[in-house]
Amino acid sequence: MQRLFITLICLIPSLCFAKTANYKVIDEGGSGPFSAIAATETSLSDYVIYRPKQLSAGQNPSPKLPVMVFANGGCMDTSYPFEHMLSDIASHGYLVIALGKMQNSLDDRPLNKASNSMIPHAIDWITAQSANPLSEFYQSANLEKIAIAGQSCGGAQLLATGADKRVCSYLMFNSGIGDMTMASADVKSLQNLHAPVIYLVGGPTDIATDNAKLDYQRISHVPVIFANHKTAGHSGTFEQPFGGSFSKLAIKWLDWQLKDKQTNATLFLQGKTADFVNWDIKAKQF
Repeated sequence: MQRLFITLICLIPSLCFAKTANYKVIDEGGSGPFSAIAATETSLSDYVIYRPKQLSAGQNPSPKLPVMVFANGGCMDTSYPFEHMLSDIASHGYLVIALGKMQNSLDDRPLNKASNSMIPHAIDWITAQSANPLSEFYQSANLEKIAIAGQSCGGAQLLATGADKRVCSYLMFNSGIGDMTMASADVKSLQNLHAPVIYLVGGPTDIATDNAKLDYQRISHVPVIFANHKTAGHSGTFEQPFGGSFSKLAIKWLDWQLKDKQTNATLFLQGKTADFVNWDIKAKQF
């Protein structure tokens, strides 16, 4: 019966078991305790999976790995500009599913827009893989702890798909909708948020900062953090090794929200930023 079940689900490519087609290592596997890789999976070839190389590593300290789906700047189908951060997050015990095929340089293939539907599809995929005994990802994902994140236009894609009830945390990098319409999102899309959200922006030279401030003011129904790096600009620190302080702060947020590390709460709720030079952090509705 089990063999018949697997045969049937493999008639649907997105549900068939995953197999790593190729992978690369970034920043020697990251700064976390689980050496990470960026991988292409045969059943999800239009994405990059940033993950611990040994998925069993997720058994310690967490029985299963929380998940983050990432939408890219420009709403493009490449996570190449963010791979330092995404790999580093994975090295701290996360499965990160980023929209767009693997790249070794930004110009090694034509780039296109990624559709909003790729975000829920990534969640569908990891849900199916986690249930499939033939998949390398079998029982590896904590499906109760899923975040979606987006940078710039990718943040608009987050807002457009944020009503998905499987999501329990949001990260908006250099992004805010303000009074714009983008990627099928507008100010009304803020109501799609139903879980805590953090905005990470790059100061006065970041074109998203003013919109993020408007969003922070307008959000009154969920907990929200506004974290501002005063000098980083719209590109954040993503090109630095391990993704720089944007990555470091994102990991603190994810560890608090998805791994229940309550000691991280003071950083966000009391703005104790001694370890985060140039950052200002404020919070409301917690």
